[in-house]
Order: sequence, then C-alpha cells, then structure tokens
Amino acid sequence: MILERLVLTNFRSYASLDLEFGEGANLILGSNASGKTNLAEAVYFLSLARSWRTQEEKNLIRFGSEACSIRAYVREGELHREILIELSEEGKRIFLNGKPVRRLSELSRITNVLLFTPSDVRLFKGPPGERRNFLDVSLSKRSNDYLALIGRYATLLKSRNALLKEGGRNRELLEVITEQLIEVQEPIVRYRTMYVTSLNAVLPGVLKDLRGETSTCSLVYRPFVRDDGSFKQRAQKAYQDALEGDLLHKSTSIGTHREDFSLKYNGKDVAEFGSQGENRMAALALKLSPFFLIEESEKKPICVLDDVTSELDAENQARLLAYLEKLGQSFLTATDLSLRGASVYEVADHKAIRRN
Repeated sequence: MILERLVLTNFRSYASLDLEFGEGANLILGSNASGKTNLAEAVYFLSLARSWRTQEEKNLIRFGSEACSIRAYVREGELHREILIELSEEGKRIFLNGKPVRRLSELSRITNVLLFTPSDVRLFKGPPGERRNFLDVSLSKRSNDYLALIGRYATLLKSRNALLKEGGRNRELLEVITEQLIEVQEPIVRYRTMYVTSLNAVLPGVLKDLRGETSTCSLVYRPFVRDDGSFKQRAQKAYQDALEGDLLHKSTSIGTHREDFSLKYNGKDVAEFGSQGENRMAALALKLSPFFLIEESEKKPICVLDDVTSELDAENQARLLAYLEKLGQSFLTATDLSLRGASVYEVADHKAIRRN
C-alpha cells in the first residue's frame, strides 16, 4: 500500500499541512523539536487510529484548537481510498471514502504501518508488556478474530479482578468467569504460537542483512500453560493453584496478560548477554519482520522509522539505508541524512516542504 498524500489540520504542532509522498523512501529532515516526529505520528495514526506517544488523544489537538483532522489518500494496487480521522472533545470519528467506519479492524486492513522508535531499543530489556503489545498489535492487524479475542479477554479479566477485589464472596460466579477466560485464552495462545513460528522463519534473514553477518536467532515464546492437547486441563489446574494468592492480592496473577517472549541470539538471551548494539539491531529486525510475512506486494505495510539512524555507526547505518529498498514505502525522520533516490522533506518551525 502507498500513502500518496497527507493533509493535516490542527494536528499536534501543525496548523495545516498538505504533502504528497514518494513510493519509496521518504526522508523527513529537521532539527530537534521541529515537528518531524509529529508528522511520522500522523502517518502511524492511520493504521490503528492511535498514537504510540500518548494515550490522551486530546494531546493530538493543536493547542488552542477544538478539533483536529488527518486526511489521507492511499492506494492499494489500482484501488484508491480516502481516509479521514477527526478528533475532538466529543471523541473520534473515522471515515472511509466519506462513509463512517464503525470498527478499527476496518481501518487496519486498509493501512498497515510498521513502526520503530528510539524507545524500541529496549524492547527486549524492557517490561514484558511492551513485547506483548508488539504481538497483540501485529496479530490484530492480521486477524479480526484475534482482535476480538483480546477484547473479550480484557473484559473477562476486568470482571474476574472485580470479583477478587470483593474477596471472592461469589465463588460460583468466579469459577464461571475463570472458565470463560480459559476458553478465550486457548485460541490466543495458539495464535501467538503460530505467529512467533512465522516470525522465526524470516527474522534470521532480516537480522543478517541489517548486521552484515550470519548469526543464529530465534524468538522463544513462553505461554502461561503449554498448548499440547490438554490446554484446558492445564489451565484449570494453574488457576486452581493460583486462586488463594489471587484472592490475597485481589488480582489475577496468571494468564495471557502475563506472558512474555525473549530472543536467543547466538544461543544466548540478547537482553541479558547482548550488547546495546546487538539489542538495537535485534529489535529493529523484529519490528521489520512482519513486512515479509505479507505475500501480496500491494498489501505490504508502510514502514515508519523515527530517528532510527542517530545511534547507528556508519556501517550499520549504510546497511539499513540500503535495506530500505526492500521495504517499499518508508518514512524516516532524522536531523541530517542522505539517501539516493529518496523523496526529501525539510521540517522547520512545524512546517514541512518537499525539496524534490
């Protein structure tokens, strides 16, 4: 898919912006705090109608304004679409070709955006929630069923925790909710297992190209119980064993909301034994790997790389820039960068101008 044009009104620091983009690499250049990341954020917002920088959508509205909008013109093969997202104090409205979009899954099917930001350097060293979020976002874009499952799970988990906070007085209802949680989690674990297997098929090749050397690497997914044909029985026992502790702490201590995965790099856990450079490139390789799981060229994701080159040495930076040729349309923010054939945009004082 290709983002052909983006029009912003009162989004973040932009009072107005109207840009057309190239089909390959798009370099967004400017000094710090000039508005580069705000522009990248708008591109990413097209995928799931949410920001990676804030959960408060009112922060996306330009100071002093009551509302903002993102209008995008995207192309998938010969199919052209217009997306409009409006944010105000009353909430969020999304339109596709002038018609209201009721479910976010409709939007993610149209605009799939992969993202790498400076904070992703600590993806493997950081808290498990960040790694689970990667799985959930990636899988939600691929499967509406998975998106529905994690939504259902969140609702049931909230209900179970509410019962635990009451001291488990209604044990019968607690058992019912727990059984429903188990039923929802079995397909979640299966989806995650299959997705990690798919990633492991492409991840070593991506990391090899980015690092310039052959290495062994694989993701190790750790479900809260094994899916070996007796998932339900194992899960029931796990919840039974954890019940007294859950009642004491008034919270659900096990489940898919506590799961994690790690990366084995040359046989060792990269978070524990890997250098900062190895962690950075491993995280970048993982975030880019979903691109290669989509076979249809017109459905390939857009890649947004925010300030990805600032901490790379010259060799790794050169390999990354060369690698962009494999990624279709991409957006890179930087203070200064040169890439042959790229479309270049200069950002200053929260205004952006295309230079070529």
